[in-house]
Order: sequence, then structure tokens, then C-alpha cells
Amino acid sequence: MVKKVILFLFIFALSNAVKGQVSNFIEKFELSNNLNESSGLLFFNDKILTHNDSGDSPNLYELDKNSGTILRTISITNATHIDWEDIAHDETYIYIGDFGNNNGNRTNLKVYKISKTDYLNNTSITAEEIEFNYEDQTDFTSRPNNNNFDAEALIEYRGTLYIFSKNWENSQTKVYKLPTIAGTHTAVKVSEANVEGLITGATTVNDHIVLCGSDTVGPFIVFISGNRSPGDDIFSSGFEKSTLNENLEVTSQVEAIAATNDGEFYLSREQNNAFGNALSAKVYEFKDNRSLVLNTNDYKLNSFEVYPNPTLNVININTPDSIKEIAIYNVLGKKIVSTSTFKKRLDVSFLAKGIYLLKVTFSDNKEKTKKIIKL
Repeated sequence: MVKKVILFLFIFALSNAVKGQVSNFIEKFELSNNLNESSGLLFFNDKILTHNDSGDSPNLYELDKNSGTILRTISITNATHIDWEDIAHDETYIYIGDFGNNNGNRTNLKVYKISKTDYLNNTSITAEEIEFNYEDQTDFTSRPNNNNFDAEALIEYRGTLYIFSKNWENSQTKVYKLPTIAGTHTAVKVSEANVEGLITGATTVNDHIVLCGSDTVGPFIVFISGNRSPGDDIFSSGFEKSTLNENLEVTSQVEAIAATNDGEFYLSREQNNAFGNALSAKVYEFKDNRSLVLNTNDYKLNSFEVYPNPTLNVININTPDSIKEIAIYNVLGKKIVSTSTFKKRLDVSFLAKGIYLLKVTFSDNKEKTKKIIKL
């Protein structure tokens, strides 16, 4: 009986620990003068990557995550810089979205794809090109800041690129699906939502998606839970919108957002002088405990069993599916251990007593998450 009470209190404490939203919001650093139009952020290799909006050479800038000091400038020699708006990545590549389209009349939209190996070892690199058009755009009349085919937000999720539109006309956002393969493609609309604002950046963490943007009352973030219905319809299970008015000036033009795996986010603000209120370009840091909760969606696998559970020493995974990775997380979402193995038996004797989440990634990138109890 005592053990049951302790377990209940532990789970109750966990549920309350993840209810918080934006917290610990601080100014991290002011961006250097040549990054006044920083419009994309990526946290990679324990550093921050960024790029300018337009009017710059085709460069990526690698920043110290604490001071904002530019550590390296990486030139993409075969790229042009028309209107770079966001940056994303997967295990192997970095993707840069050159799809800013304020007038709604661009016919040369693209995403640049660069190798992480090239990026880490060189300061002059080349990129592959993913060219695309929107499946639902037939009118290319120039309508400055009055169209629904501008975009400033990009993520990579489960082997696919997703673009979030910046709808000047109706303040909604559409989600388009795009393959990561170089070539010419049609971006297919898979979801949409009335966010009542202009979306300017996106990031992912633990299967959650977080957007940033601005509306008539100031900057905001949108949280889309990873525990949504499976499939491409990202907004199918709704979203939560949180204002940042308590943290930033109403006229702040937030442009990009990046996540770490520890519940921390970086947010960039562009330099602007709206209504005579001069604001410098800065990067901010904040926490959002919702991002620490792991996705627990169940996928239709042949069969899946974890035993014994509770356990003292080992976990056995019974499934006919090929396993790519096994990882164990604590209740705050911190990865404790991971292994890329074909074995379906995991030694957990070193773990302290408590509740953990076992996340299994299969060869087709589908995932299964199970709660385990270590005795």
C-alpha cells in the first residue's frame, strides 16, 4: 500500500511539473551589427547557427551560445541569397529555406540542403537544391504584404520538410509537405490553422512543434503537442498560443526560434524602428516545460511487448520489427542512455529506482514509448 501511495505521489508531481509554459525568459545577448536581420536559428553542435533575412551574401554564421560571438562564417558558394527565412536539420543535413515571398509572386522558391560533414569541416561549401511550388497557388500577381503565399518557418520531421506559411491576408497559417530530396517538387498542403497572427519561425523538440510570430497585440509562441493524432495534419489536435508581451516590447519583431533537448529555447528579434521605438537585434532564452514531455503516440506495429516491468536488472523487448535505437529518458525528458543495437535486451541495473520512459525507434523511423519502473 505504501509503495502505491509513493508511486501515485510521484506521478502527480510529474504531471504538475510539466504544466508550466514560458518561464525563465532572459536576454541572452545582442547580435552583432552584421546580423541585424537574423531570421533563422538552429541549435547544433552546442552552438547557434543563424543567417540574415535578405541583402546578405549566402552565409551561415556560427555563434557562441552564451556570448553571441561569431565563431565562424560559412559561405555557400553555389547559392543565392534572395530571402532566406528559416533553417532546420536532420541527422545528416542542414536545410535553409529561401522562400520569403512578401509580394506573393516568386516562382523560384527553394530549400538549400547542405551536408553537416561539409559544414563542420569547411568554411566554403556547396549545397543541393530543393526547388518547389505551392500546389494551391495559381495567381502570381504581386500583392505586397497582402497574400497567403509568404513563408518564414521550416522544420524537418520524420524525414520530411514542413513549411508554415505567413498569411498576410487572413492571419492564418498553412502547412506544406516537401520531400528532402534534391530536385523540383510540388509542396502539398497537409494542414492549416487560424493562429490569428503571422508565423515567422519554427522548431521541433521531443516530437513537439513550437512556432513563433507576431499579431496585433505583440509577439507570441504556438505550442503543438507531440501527442497529437498521427499523420501530416499537424494541427489536427489543436494548439496552444502564448503571448510574450510580458517579456518583450509589443513592437518586437520576433523572427526565429530554436530548441535544445533540455527544455530551453532561443528566440531572435530583428532590429526595427516601429513607431519611433528603436529596438536592437537580440537573442533571448526561455524555458517551456511542455517540451520535456515525450510523445506517447502509439503506432500500429506488428506487436510490441516490454518485460519484465517493473524490473530490477534487464528489459526485454519483444517485437518482430527491426530496431534502430533504444533510449531511456527520465521523467523530465532528459536522455539517460541510448544505444544503436540489433539486440532486444537492455541492461538497466545501473538506473536508480524510479519511473522512466523507454523509447524505441524502429528501422522505418516509427517510434514506440513505454513507461518502465525500475525497482
